[in-house]
Amino acid sequence: MIALDWAIRVALSLRIVMVRRATQASIAWLAVVFFAPFIGGFVYLLIGENRLGVGRARRYAELTRGMDEQAVALWRRGIDWTAGGRRYDHVARLCTAETHVPALGGNTLTILSSSERVLASMCEDIDKATRHCHVLTYIWQVGGHADDVAAALIRAAGRGVVCRVLVDAHGGKAFVRSDRASKMREAGVEVVAALPVGALRMLFSRMDLRNHRKIVEIDGRVAYVGSQNINDERFRVARNPRIGPWIDATVRVEGPGAQALGLVFLKDWQLDTAEGADIEAFLPELEAAAGDDGAAVQVVATGPGSATPGMMQRAVLELIYAAREELILTTPYFVPGDAMTTALESAAQRGVEVSLIVPRRLDTPLVWRASNAHLEPLLEAGVRVYRHGRGLLHAKTITVDRDLALVGSANLDMRSFWLNFEVAMIIYDTDTASQLRVLQRQYIEESEPVYIEAWRRRGFVNRLIDNGARLLSPLL
Repeated sequence: MIALDWAIRVALSLRIVMVRRATQASIAWLAVVFFAPFIGGFVYLLIGENRLGVGRARRYAELTRGMDEQAVALWRRGIDWTAGGRRYDHVARLCTAETHVPALGGNTLTILSSSERVLASMCEDIDKATRHCHVLTYIWQVGGHADDVAAALIRAAGRGVVCRVLVDAHGGKAFVRSDRASKMREAGVEVVAALPVGALRMLFSRMDLRNHRKIVEIDGRVAYVGSQNINDERFRVARNPRIGPWIDATVRVEGPGAQALGLVFLKDWQLDTAEGADIEAFLPELEAAAGDDGAAVQVVATGPGSATPGMMQRAVLELIYAAREELILTTPYFVPGDAMTTALESAAQRGVEVSLIVPRRLDTPLVWRASNAHLEPLLEAGVRVYRHGRGLLHAKTITVDRDLALVGSANLDMRSFWLNFEVAMIIYDTDTASQLRVLQRQYIEESEPVYIEAWRRRGFVNRLIDNGARLLSPLL
């Protein structure tokens, strides 16, 4: 047993040294493996690496090979794409170099902040569909206005439209097993669980890798992206009445940006179905758009199966360092790494008015505690922190100098940056960024500011619990 124990320790230690990750994480895992015999090795094999699964990763690479190049070639033939302005060309170049998806001009954008309005707009667009409807979501609420979207998809399938629904196996577990999903399948809507979890699969892939994206794409012409799942404001209110309704932000995009979101869906669909996809069949030619007409957008999709893990964090950091006057961020789960903490502190210290808006209460106490531990150094650096109290502020948004914006599914935490499949849309458009900023200012008006003096007086026990939770940040 002793020989076996040391063999496991040495083998895993070599593995940890050879896998390229943050130095602090490597040292932490080495400590776990050496000081927790057998258990440490088991925990490392379970969650130590972002393993998608050898077979799954190989199949994904084979099925999606060349899809980006095909799509970009199609866009070049019909679309005049541009970053939208010299000031932020460096952001667009970074994202294009990493994801191979350029910024696309000629889009019409609408910011939607009401969940019922989002769902109603989705239903209206689905009822106009003639080719296909694609839905990717982490959670699908059973009941409420979410059923209206299901009914619209059933109607679309009935008139011959290809309807595909991809729901995360963990987040959407109740929906996948529900009568609503069964009725959709019976009507011809394809409903598939993404990244299924099982005891056998745990041996070959990491079980807590989740598809956290929220995309609805219709006919390659209109799409939705943001923080809202297929749910209305009543979602989980009965379970957590003190937290209140979920408050989200979604962008409706009409134009080439919809095709970039459709490309993300097609890749994920192939990952869990092994179906091939004819790119040009799902990304129809669009009318050429002048560079100055409409907004330019860029889709950034990351995940453990991509060639650029951690790209979402790099994109967010690039936006933070691009700020010169004002930076506003909203996120429900704020558990940043050292790089993001440093970036926010640096922005505030060089004179940027930095505002961070987080919920007053969360549905996950451990994450809430870890988030608290990260606020004090930001407050000391001059970052303005607001705690929103009208509900669970679930919107993930950034605006930079009223000119540049980001809306997506990724939280400002290590899980979104390194473990989840996430998607965001960077918007190179002053009008849209200004509209999003108006929404963010509304969040601030509904919030209470956090003052450094009061924050320091929250008590030794609270500080101890918060700092203890912070040690789990890489897993949260």
